[in-house]
Amino acid sequence: MNFKVTFNLDGCGIYYDPLDPIHLDALLAWALAPAQTDDECLMRGDTPDYIILPLNRSKINGHDVWHASALFLDEKAPETLRFWRKKFRQNRASLTDGRPNLQSGVYREYNMPIPLVLANRIFAYGSGDMNAVLEILKKNIKSLGKKRSYGYGKITSIQCEETADDYSLSSGGVSMRWLPSTAGTRNVRPSPPYWNTTGITNCLEVGEIIHKGV
Repeated sequence: MNFKVTFNLDGCGIYYDPLDPIHLDALLAWALAPAQTDDECLMRGDTPDYIILPLNRSKINGHDVWHASALFLDEKAPETLRFWRKKFRQNRASLTDGRPNLQSGVYREYNMPIPLVLANRIFAYGSGDMNAVLEILKKNIKSLGKKRSYGYGKITSIQCEETADDYSLSSGGVSMRWLPSTAGTRNVRPSPPYWNTTGITNCLEVGEIIHKGV
C-alpha cells in the first residue's frame, strides 16, 4: 500500500536541517532496532545488523533501498532563531586544576543559536504495511529533529492516509530520498543507519532531478 505519513507538531518549532533530512525508514529502524539487534555500541565503521521494516524494498543501481521518503516541512512555515546557553559544568570542576576561565578557552560560556521552523506539520511518503508503520511510529516517536530534550519538535499526533501513487522514491522526476546513482554527489548509505559508513555509495540529494540511465 502507498501512503503518506503526517506528523502534527505543537507549533513551538522544530530544529530541522534540510541538508541532512530525516528519513522515514531511519525512524522505523531506530524504533525496531532494540528488538531485532544487539548493536548497543555500534560504531560508525562497524557493519550494522539487518533490520526488517514493514516497508517495500527495491534494488536500485545494485543497492537495496526501502520505499520511504525523507521528511518534508510545510514550505510556508516561518523561521525563527533561539539560543541555548553553553555553561561550565560545576559538578565537573574537580576534573581540572586552578580556576576555569569562563570568558575564553575550552571552558568559555556562550550562547549557541537554534534555528527553528515554526511548522505545524511535517510529512513523508512510504509504501508497505501502512497500519504497522503507524503503530510503530505512534508507540516510539514522540518528537523530531535536533534539541528534542529542549522541547522542540514535539509531536501531538500522527496519521496515515493511502495515496494512489508511490511517492516514496521519486515524484515528478525528482528524488524524494537519497537514491543510489552514479551521478550522485552525496556519499551515504542507501539504508539506515545513515550515519554509519559501511556500504556508503554515491546518492542523489533529496529533491535532485533524476536523469534517465543513472
